[in-house]
Amino acid sequence: MKIGSFFPNRPQTTFYAMAADDLPLHFDMEDLTEKQKADHYEQNQLLAMLQVALLSISKPEDYVALFDDFQQAPWREILEHQHALTTKAGIPMVPLDHIVHAPIETFYEDLADKIPNVDLVTFLMMSRSNEVIHKDQSVIDRMLKLNSKFHFAENAPGFGIPMPDTIIASQPLSEDEAAVAFFAKHGNKVILKMTGQPGSRNVQAVNSMEEAEEYLSQYRDSDPVLVQERLALENYVEWTADLLITDKSVTLDNVRRILVADNLLWIGNMIHAEPQLTSEQEAILIKVGEYARSFGFGTEVGDNLGLDYFIGKDGEVIVTEINPRWTAGLFPTQALRRIDRQGRDAVPYFELLKLDQVRQFQDFASERPPGNSGDFAVMPLGFSPVEREMDGVARVFYWLVVVGDFAAFRTAAKNLLGDDALPNGDMVPL
Repeated sequence: MKIGSFFPNRPQTTFYAMAADDLPLHFDMEDLTEKQKADHYEQNQLLAMLQVALLSISKPEDYVALFDDFQQAPWREILEHQHALTTKAGIPMVPLDHIVHAPIETFYEDLADKIPNVDLVTFLMMSRSNEVIHKDQSVIDRMLKLNSKFHFAENAPGFGIPMPDTIIASQPLSEDEAAVAFFAKHGNKVILKMTGQPGSRNVQAVNSMEEAEEYLSQYRDSDPVLVQERLALENYVEWTADLLITDKSVTLDNVRRILVADNLLWIGNMIHAEPQLTSEQEAILIKVGEYARSFGFGTEVGDNLGLDYFIGKDGEVIVTEINPRWTAGLFPTQALRRIDRQGRDAVPYFELLKLDQVRQFQDFASERPPGNSGDFAVMPLGFSPVEREMDGVARVFYWLVVVGDFAAFRTAAKNLLGDDALPNGDMVPL
């Protein structure tokens, strides 16, 4: 049995065991700030959706670990109904009896005694959290480098990877001469980045030193700060991609355009049917994978590396960071390869469905399966087994992919469920 963060769809039988691993890599889980505690909780709610999505992007002979909460009502019934509808749509699913449950608080410790007879155990990422299973300190040492925004900022330019203007500063920023000069140089339009969590949880756009100090009050005074120029969205489009990295090669697996709402909030991705990348642009992304391989990343089986980048008006590529692990966007790209897209674009995003409408939405999606001849198709991916109150209404995060005309999907769903049914879908700029 081999253990790692292997790329999906390997031919070997696989046990997928994924929980929030970023914070445990860098910090003592018994000594977290209040923000870190909240971020870790939110990250595990995201991972719950990813766990369910694994059922529809993996082989029937594989196994998937889910949090114990999925065994409780109403989550068990929602899961079983979605599994039946997705199977009916013709997608080969991991069977329900191949699910292994474990408590969220002791996820990996519990799974260490429940690993099925498989060839591979695949994590979201290698970390201290799952060291009880992989037992490899050298992997942790490597991940502490490659999963660090600071390490990438310090080393990537020397490897020939284009990055935004960036410095590493200390707190308080107002007393760091280099930081004060950097703010002035870029007209106070900067991005602050901190260690700990993926995505936007430790990334903040600010417009003044005062805004920066207010944001940093959530962190320890001793934490270093990565200060980066903020690229103007009127001149650049933000993208993300996944690389398949082995010990001998780097392959570009997919690219996705990031969709941003009016308030600069990430709201989803656009997966184009035919992504347009020049050979020169692709070569830069491949170079990022070669950079990771130079630090020992990549196995014979094949690992995943995510990267975030911008493309400017003149086609220039600027890379902002890397993530040596599975990315959330990797899941829908794999799901789309199992269906008939009919050459259409697709939008994966997280919706906040009313809890009492989840079953109705599932049936709505089942009437518009992938490959149908209508304006759009809907493929449910996952959901989080936690109620979230919004304006006094119980809602649940629900992950789906819309193939085809997103506006037509939005109209049809709201005609059925009501004008307030898709609070996140209303923000998708399509």
